[in-house]
Amino acid sequence: MTATVSNIGARTSWIVRSIFVWATLLAVPAAIACGVVADTTTACDGLVYKDVGLTRAEYLPCAGELMATLDRQATQIENMLSGDEKALSEARTTLRELRRLLKKAGWRDLVERWDDRALTNLNVQIWNAFNQHEACLMVAGQLFGRAPLGDEKNREPARSQCKAYRGSYQDATSAYRRLR
Repeated sequence: MTATVSNIGARTSWIVRSIFVWATLLAVPAAIACGVVADTTTACDGLVYKDVGLTRAEYLPCAGELMATLDRQATQIENMLSGDEKALSEARTTLRELRRLLKKAGWRDLVERWDDRALTNLNVQIWNAFNQHEACLMVAGQLFGRAPLGDEKNREPARSQCKAYRGSYQDATSAYRRLR
């Protein structure tokens, strides 16, 4: 059978439809995983800042969620330091979640001076722990696999950077416990 213009047009249209269907089927789960389609509600949503900051009653549920995320991140980093390469991707996902929560909680407004000094201290400790985790994950790739020639010397500094979070994490944990 010889190809006719109508056969070619039908085949082309079928291919275009197939591509569209497969692209949609692949894009929807990725969008859901990234939180594009359904953004989850958190305790940090809807916080309304006043000149004096927030009250403990307003802020502690959000702080609890931030601390729970830091707790999960700390476990993942410890697993990563023990050689669990899968923990690296988990820690990166948790860091993105922590960043999203911090943005919902006010981002840099968190480190402004509030009337409640204990809350200000807690926020600074959470912010410091976040920054330590972020610094660790910037260099964490050097902990795994075969190091490129000459990069063996970077493993120990990367390991040290990833251990450095412990102090700020403990400070944040202590500050949160005192407020609960």
